[in-house]
Amino acid sequence: MKLNDAGVSSRIDIDGSVTGNFTLDIAGSGNSITVEAGTDLKTSLIEMRGHNIAIHIGAKCMLQGRFQCRSRDAVLRIGARTTAMNAFVSLHEPGTIAIGEDCMFSSEVRMDVSDMHSILDRETGARINPARDIAIGDHVWLAHGVMVGKGATIGSGAVIGAKSLVLGTIPENVIAAGTPARVLRENVEWRRQRL
Repeated sequence: MKLNDAGVSSRIDIDGSVTGNFTLDIAGSGNSITVEAGTDLKTSLIEMRGHNIAIHIGAKCMLQGRFQCRSRDAVLRIGARTTAMNAFVSLHEPGTIAIGEDCMFSSEVRMDVSDMHSILDRETGARINPARDIAIGDHVWLAHGVMVGKGATIGSGAVIGAKSLVLGTIPENVIAAGTPARVLRENVEWRRQRL
């Protein structure tokens, strides 16, 4: 692990069994990260650039990618036994991304609670694109190139097809695909091993 800790009152709780040649980059105050036993962070980059950021990564995960919290009050939770290949998970505004246990993310999966820039109503000047939380249930498979938009919810056991854009709510135990993703088949389950 390479640690760049320019933060104040950072709490770092990384189990001694965690492996990987990853970088942890911290700036701001009151940030905390917990990584549980048996997790492999490969060559990931984990950034905490703000205040009161909390990251929790469960046990026996295998994660490769960029995990960026670049705002105050950002929360990232990744459940145990989740795997990701070259994912890009970011919070550019306050919010929460909650990923369940035993999820499988193929390469080039992306998600953010924010559009990163403001869109305003011309008459009132009010912002019309606020950040919104993302929630992904347990045992969700996101295929290659899936993008999960702000405010999306994906139910446990769902499979999302390659290059899909997830907006809104995807129910449990379905196959969904497309831009935006829509349910193609219900009452499915998936397994990591080929049968």
